[in-house]
Amino acid sequence: MASTTVAIIGAGSGGVYLAAELGTLGCRLRLTDLDDSRLADIRARGGLDVEPGGFVAIERVTDDLAVAIDGAEVIAVCTGGTYQESVATGLASLLRDGQTILLIQGNTGGSLVFRRALDAAGCRVAVDIAEMDNYPYSCWRPAPTTIQPIVRKKFLQIATFPGKRIDPVFARLAPLFPHAVAAPTVISTGFTNANAMLHVANCVANAGKIDRGEQYKFYAEGVTPAVARLYGAINAERVAVALALGAQVPALEDWFERTYAVRGATLSETCQLLTSNSDGPYQATGTPRAWDHKYIAEDVPVGLLPMCELGRAAGVATPRIDAVIELAGTLAGTDFADAARTLDRMGLAGMDAARIRVVVEEGFGLFD
Repeated sequence: MASTTVAIIGAGSGGVYLAAELGTLGCRLRLTDLDDSRLADIRARGGLDVEPGGFVAIERVTDDLAVAIDGAEVIAVCTGGTYQESVATGLASLLRDGQTILLIQGNTGGSLVFRRALDAAGCRVAVDIAEMDNYPYSCWRPAPTTIQPIVRKKFLQIATFPGKRIDPVFARLAPLFPHAVAAPTVISTGFTNANAMLHVANCVANAGKIDRGEQYKFYAEGVTPAVARLYGAINAERVAVALALGAQVPALEDWFERTYAVRGATLSETCQLLTSNSDGPYQATGTPRAWDHKYIAEDVPVGLLPMCELGRAAGVATPRIDAVIELAGTLAGTDFADAARTLDRMGLAGMDAARIRVVVEEGFGLFD
């Protein structure tokens, strides 16, 4: 049983699912969010009912960030990638030596922009920054304080920035995530970003359904053989960029098999099984109702765009990912430039693949 004190920032589905799971492991929990309406029911109940598993107490449920993180050993950021820089700015003056920050998930380049934001805000305390490659659980939430787990992912990676800090950090985090493995650097976690691969292309290919408000089964019905071919094309580019940066990441079919122990004869069949199986993690996946949904608004600027940026730095072309980004922006009527994780935002401007490999292992400041 873990007895770690964990502060969870973000009381959306990801943060609440994390609280339910870590609470059953015996962690002491705090939960915070800027939107107090997300906290009210949980505060009144004093925690969450996990079925099965029993009641999970949350000792602090507050919209006061300082109160939430005071004395926490681990601070789990579950806000979504587009908010990670602002979270870092808010935390900068509140952090204390020895705390570990875990981004769930880091998207692509999350730890880099988080560290840059802390530095820009004048944070000089000795904290570790880690990130996970995906959310670790799939659950139902039939009521505001009731959680019903569906499946825990069998393959998760945790990396640190810089990578050389992985041993002590993973020793702290491993009891909280028994299925996780240590990754060499954030290139491995950032390019095992399945959300960026699965969400955007699906939305682009099913644009008419989204505009009409059709509630289709996002994976089982949305991933036709043609969409599966698009998945395969953009995933090949993702794998190639990662390899150029020194990381071997699983192809999508392999990731599904390692993570969920599911592999159909085709990629579209795999997506159907992941939806229809009794423990299928995607049975709870809803359909986007508008083009400002996080499947576009998050996964383009902090998923696909930094992959392309890193590809250019590494000399690897990504024409199909570029095309998906262009189509997504056109369909959504959105310019993602303001939110995009550029090389400059990640602290990697002007670097080639060799320098980037050194920075993610050793940290910033090597080439100033």
